Amino acid sequence: MRLFGRKDEELFMLFSESARVVVRGGDILQNVVYDYKDLDIKMAKLTAMEHEGDRIIQELVRRLNTSFILPFDREDAFQLVQKLATTLDYITGIIDRMILYKTGEPDELVKEMVDVLCQALKLQEKALNLLKSLESNKKEILLCCEEINKLERKQDSLYRNGLAYLFDNVKDPIVIIKWREVYEHIEMAQDYIDEIGQLMSDICIKYS
Repeated sequence: MRLFGRKDEELFMLFSESARVVVRGGDILQNVVYDYKDLDIKMAKLTAMEHEGDRIIQELVRRLNTSFILPFDREDAFQLVQKLATTLDYITGIIDRMILYKTGEPDELVKEMVDVLCQALKLQEKALNLLKSLESNKKEILLCCEEINKLERKQDSLYRNGLAYLFDNVKDPIVIIKWREVYEHIEMAQDYIDEIGQLMSDICIKYS
């Protein structure tokens, strides 16, 4: 049995497009931490990506406000939209702070934190694409959400270890403040991905 009507197809397409843009933003971030040069060019690409994401989000909101047939509760749909937009904001903020604060080249810890973030972003995109056929994809969606949660716990550990290293080994308080801001933005982006995963898990339970 088909759970949603044909009018929902464009909503699912927009959710998928929004998730794709966020993944591309993560790819740019990953490129920054592994190839720390041409930062202004990379930031410009990410800003353009953010504008594209904002355009998709605005269209999603418009359709959610005018659609009579929604793929899930209006509140759940709006939460997904909001959290996707906020995740991209935090990804942009990570690079912005590296440039603004002149942090210097990221170390191996930052690279690992960004790798974990990007793994979660790809799982998020996969799960959102699977929502279109919720009944048949429920098990796979829940597995994606479970993996996202595991990555969030791993990120928490990396974040705490990073802060401990800063306070134990870095003497300059300004340097500590700079990198702490970067760590916090990575952690917050990861938290929003995990919240989206929890929300998708709830949707699976509600509508299957």
